[in-house]
Parts: sequence; C-alpha cells; structure tokens
Amino acid sequence: MVRTGSVILGNLSSSTRLVAKLLLEFMPLGLFFLASTEYDFWVSTAVLMAATVVSLILTWWLFRQLALMAIITAATSIVAGGVTLLWDDPMYVQMKPTIVGFIFASILIIGIASDRPLFKILLGQNLNLTLEGWRVLTWLWFAYFVFISGLNEFIWRNYSWEFWAMFKAFGLMPMTVAYALPQIYLLRRYRPSVERPAPQIAVTRKGAAGLAAPPAKAPAE
Repeated sequence: MVRTGSVILGNLSSSTRLVAKLLLEFMPLGLFFLASTEYDFWVSTAVLMAATVVSLILTWWLFRQLALMAIITAATSIVAGGVTLLWDDPMYVQMKPTIVGFIFASILIIGIASDRPLFKILLGQNLNLTLEGWRVLTWLWFAYFVFISGLNEFIWRNYSWEFWAMFKAFGLMPMTVAYALPQIYLLRRYRPSVERPAPQIAVTRKGAAGLAAPPAKAPAE
C-alpha cells in the first residue's frame, strides 16, 4: 500500500517535520544558486521555476496544506521568472523579492488599518495569540518586509548578478530565520490566559458548609 506524505510525517517528531519543511523551502534557492555559479541567468532562472513547482508539490504531498504566503511567493517566482525568460532580461527575477515584500507589506498594513489579523491568514496557521499579540507581530513583519524590499532593490541595482544570486540564496533565508527566532518570546508573552474553573463544593444536608450531617438517632424502644 502506498502511504501519503502526511501519514509518513505523522510518525516523526515536530522538530523533524519543521526541518523537512525548511529544507523544502530552501531547496529552490539552493538549486538556483548552484545553477547561477555554472550557467547564465537564463538557465538558473529556469531551474528556480522548476524547483519552486516541485517544492510546492512535495510540500502539499507531505503536509497536506499550503500557506497563502508560500503560494504568493511561488506564483511571483514563476511569473517573474517567465517574464525574464521571455524578455531575456534578468531584471524581472531580480525584482521578485521586492515585489513579494511589497505584496506582504500591503496585506499587513490593510490588516492593521482594518484591525484584522491578516498575518494569520498569510501564515496559514493559528499561533494561539491574543489580538494584541497579532497586532504587535504584524507591525514587526510589516517593517521587515519593507526593509527586505528596499535592501533587495539596493543590491540588484548596484551589484553583479552573481552577488545578487548569493544574497538571494544565502542572505534572505538566514536573515528571515534570525529575525523570527527572537520572536518566540513574543509568542509566549501574548498567549491567551486560561481560566481555571472554580472548585465545586459538595452540598450536604447540613447546608453549603460542606460538612456531613450527623447520623440519625435510633428510635427509642
């Protein structure tokens, strides 16, 4: 019998599943960088597009879910890569991190303005935070996406294709992880408090004091 990926991963620890998910997300960037060291932008862009599709398929097969953030990132990669191949111009795939960052920042600022936790929809999972926690987390990632968009624009406009490819593969992902790790404390701080139910006191014939009633006297003979 052929087992699905979700059944296989169900036997693994949560940390192992997290590592598998990170490897799948890094795979397109790693293959893109390897291709860029041996071939021109045309070939490396085609490798990036193919690896992105494979990564999405494997992620769905293993986890049976795709976050909206991953779908937007993959769709932008395929569209920008396709325009690069069609027009024979690397500018479009180089602008992809800028475009993705701008899209995410726009969604988050709309959520802030409407007082809705749209970041939860982007992530595709509930982190069990209070509304204030989601608000703080949204502001933090809004600032990060704006920063990443500006940094990518500066690098691709001022440095070579090889340097930008190395930044995309080994700069963006470690920066994102390094930015996310300290926020574990934030997730703990804004957990909703769990109210414990008040203890129940048994009521006896004596009343609400919870004391047992004295035994009945035997009838006089």
